Amino acid sequence: MKKNLKRKLSATAIGSVPYTDARKACSKILSIYRDVPFWPQMPKRTFFENMYAQFMEGFPGAVIDEAKKRVWVDTSKDLLGALEKAYQKVLDADLKYFGVTEKYAAGFYEFLSQAPKAGLNAAAFLKGHVTGPISFGLSVTDEKKQSILYNNDLSEIIPKILAIKARDQIKKLKRIHDNVIIFIDEPYLVSLGSSVVNINRDDVTKKIGEVVSAVHQEGALAGIHCCGNTDWSLLMELGLDILNFDAYGYLKAISLYPDALKDFLKADKFLAWGIVPTSDEIDRETEDSLIKKLEEGFGYLIDKGIDKDLILDSLMVTPSCGCGTMSEKNTEKVLDLNVGVSDRLRAKYGK
Repeated sequence: MKKNLKRKLSATAIGSVPYTDARKACSKILSIYRDVPFWPQMPKRTFFENMYAQFMEGFPGAVIDEAKKRVWVDTSKDLLGALEKAYQKVLDADLKYFGVTEKYAAGFYEFLSQAPKAGLNAAAFLKGHVTGPISFGLSVTDEKKQSILYNNDLSEIIPKILAIKARDQIKKLKRIHDNVIIFIDEPYLVSLGSSVVNINRDDVTKKIGEVVSAVHQEGALAGIHCCGNTDWSLLMELGLDILNFDAYGYLKAISLYPDALKDFLKADKFLAWGIVPTSDEIDRETEDSLIKKLEEGFGYLIDKGIDKDLILDSLMVTPSCGCGTMSEKNTEKVLDLNVGVSDRLRAKYGK
């Protein structure tokens, strides 16, 4: 697949938005994100669009309580039959069985409807997303509120189901555009190496690697988003194409791994800088202040021996995290400012 993102200084965003109207959300996104538009996840529309509930369809023993806003797996019942069925569906690559339906992702289906009419001939990629297997496994619990990541039977099937959900997205998005990016959203990777949460490094590598491999098999690029600090050197070893980090809150974080990052970028990969804050701090930021902060971040990498042209050739711009908990007013500030920063960078550094 043609990686036509070099020196584009493209803007895209993390999936979640506070809109409850899918048509309005997609119209806003498609009107301003002309290079890498993304489909919106809308958790305020319904709990079924919560980032964990959204990808529960087809999961053995899944229970979603919309009233209590809770999702879990009921292991009090015999799950052997359900697990066997799920594994067979995985082996059959049954995209329809595991695919996300409109009830769980109205924004995705509205995006599929609107995008062909949006004049995206110049778009480089379309972007989708899936919750990562580590965050999914830690956040989704059993009836005793124990994370299913620690249940051997359930843990093994998590990445397999998420991989098929990613493949289903890619196939649907490729009906509109040849080039697709899937971001794997992994907020819980901030706990990597923590004594609070027991996450095995090999488990991280294996599980995320399964999803990355599935994305690549469908001819798409695989990115990862973590809205905090983590061991970025580990993630650079997973075959990912894009690393998306919270540059606003952790500007120096990525510079702690200069050798790994240099190798990553030289391998034709991309670094997505989450420079636009998704908090109340958005009220005090401007394009100028955020570009100044970005350039400060460039300086940290240049000081570690990474060439400025390599940084710019591999650069993407995103918000620091999703906007799902924000107001619509502030979300529009985030989305507009993000594109504004990208446009200004192109004017200053584009070739």
